[in-house]
Amino acid sequence: MVALYLVLLGAVLWLGSGLAALGRPSERISLPLSLLGSGLGVAGAVLCLVQGSAGAMDFHFAGFPARMAIDALSAAFLLPLHIVAGLGALYGSSYWPMDAPKGTGRSLRFFYALLVSAMSLVFLARQGIFFLLAWEIMAVSAFFLVGTDHEDAKVRRAAWTYLVATHIGTLILTALMVLLARRSGGWLWIPILGATSPKLDMAILVLALFGFGFKAGWIPFHFWLPAAHAGAPSHVSAILSAVMLKSGIYGVLRVSGMLPWIPAGVGGVLLLLGAATALYGVFYALAERDFKRLLAYSSVENIGVIGMGIGLGLTGRATHDSWLTALGFGSALLHVWNHAAFKSLLFFGAGSVLHATETRDMEKLGGLASRMPRTARLLFPGLLAVAALPPFGAFVSEWVLYRGLFAALMRGYPWSAGLALPALAVVGGLAAVAFAKFFGFVFLGTPRSAAAEKAHDPQLPMLIAMGILATICLALGLGSAWLLPAVDRVVAMLAPGASDLLVSSIGHELRVIGGFSGAVLVMGGLAWSWTRRSGKAQNSLPEPNPPTWGCGYIAPTARMQYSADSFSDGWAGLLPGRRIRMRRLKAIFPTPSTFHTELIDSVGLGFLEPRIERLAERSLRLRKLQPGYLTIYLLYVLLALLGVFLWMLLRPWLMLLLGWPP
Repeated sequence: MVALYLVLLGAVLWLGSGLAALGRPSERISLPLSLLGSGLGVAGAVLCLVQGSAGAMDFHFAGFPARMAIDALSAAFLLPLHIVAGLGALYGSSYWPMDAPKGTGRSLRFFYALLVSAMSLVFLARQGIFFLLAWEIMAVSAFFLVGTDHEDAKVRRAAWTYLVATHIGTLILTALMVLLARRSGGWLWIPILGATSPKLDMAILVLALFGFGFKAGWIPFHFWLPAAHAGAPSHVSAILSAVMLKSGIYGVLRVSGMLPWIPAGVGGVLLLLGAATALYGVFYALAERDFKRLLAYSSVENIGVIGMGIGLGLTGRATHDSWLTALGFGSALLHVWNHAAFKSLLFFGAGSVLHATETRDMEKLGGLASRMPRTARLLFPGLLAVAALPPFGAFVSEWVLYRGLFAALMRGYPWSAGLALPALAVVGGLAAVAFAKFFGFVFLGTPRSAAAEKAHDPQLPMLIAMGILATICLALGLGSAWLLPAVDRVVAMLAPGASDLLVSSIGHELRVIGGFSGAVLVMGGLAWSWTRRSGKAQNSLPEPNPPTWGCGYIAPTARMQYSADSFSDGWAGLLPGRRIRMRRLKAIFPTPSTFHTELIDSVGLGFLEPRIERLAERSLRLRKLQPGYLTIYLLYVLLALLGVFLWMLLRPWLMLLLGWPP
């Protein structure tokens, strides 16, 4: 119970910090309350994961028995929530101060705190109606956070698109809760131990994948994500990507863990869906020139990788293969933690660049490594981590997933593992290329604009938050073997027969990988230090740096550099949503020409949006039913009551006719 009380007290303190932000002495009270709330939340989650302690609190909600509880699965998602939220509050105190223009500082802090409190309740809720209430508060809070800069038309559009998408998912989740209540005999979320019900269980799983898929961002439900993450303040983008997307992952794991039976094909389908999502996300990340949209598509890619792990785990449950279950769920959980760390770091770094230059276009940046050296150094570990390179944690989580995919192929199931394996390899390679492009065109070269020329490092709170996240990224890689007992506790909840398999089977391998990576890191650091000292000793007298070879140009300019568009032109040409606008040369002495590329999401903006707009236009015809006369509205009420009466009268006969139980 101690862990539960700590997390609940942390959520209350977060809510108090949001209310304090609306008062006069807000900054002196709001930030300490936020940091204290996150500290208590982290303490509760760690206590539950390390000691395996759990607790529950029963009460009544909406006239039904309800429960809040903490277990290993809840703690696994509460931990990144409170780490990212606390560091985001510290970062936001300088990035978006309380006295920000347009009066958005106070509202941003209030809804940020409300979002953290609501997500805490989402991970603690064990009753369908209470879960939907917490889910809705989380969704509405995120809507106001995405629309913080509401005077920008693109931001308003992104916020409303997100709101429509999340409420479509909520409608599906409402149907899911009704079926789940029918399956378990009540609204409480308890393990279903009775006989299997294949049709009902399949319907529950399908609704879970669709409803939670809108929040997680699997294709084609990802269409709201790039614009929302790009338009939100950067520390908001971090918590949306690092934690809120994972609430969809949590929902799938929680609901599937309650069912006594998993159909054999569900895991294979999710494997393919995850592989397709990862490939789609990394291709669009590689083609983007807006660095925040690049990070958003990278989140789509990593959600796909997590989906592959869940699909593998569900396949293991369906085939009663404990080893496959442990590898699948274990890789998914490790990647949830790693993605939360490195994506928060990357969004914080992107926010620092945006704060200094006021542009997200990589074509207008360059040369920031010499002007923002601290930001560049702190951001670099996140770039290595997102590319899944050792010694960082994403390498370990993807390595465990590779082990699981190879194990599935050797056992002869499922056939989708044979497609997911090369997809994972391609995704890893393209992710490295995409973030080489990001770092190269933002931080290297020479400035391409006056804003980049005048850029400077951010204030100390922003650097501290980035430094802590960079340390966490490294610690997750070097100390991955020490995380396995906690991972095993979560896997044992999802599949009781797969307990303690990861520690006994791959614990030694991860210790070897961590030790070797740490030794290489130490030797590399010593070699770098020795090289710098010897170089300074030999060059005690300063010498002027010779100019770089100008390639035959007397006065080279920044526009002669390789551009971000040309870097990814070959890959972007494969995407159907790419548009090119170019003024062609038509004279012997032509006027200056321009070349511009624009990337349109082929699923979201290319396919779904036109059809949704046509549906909205046709739906406007229904406004004729709203003439504004009270008598007409009373007639509608009478017709609705008549319909309900006829349904109650004819329902037993219809049930008997269709052969359904009454």
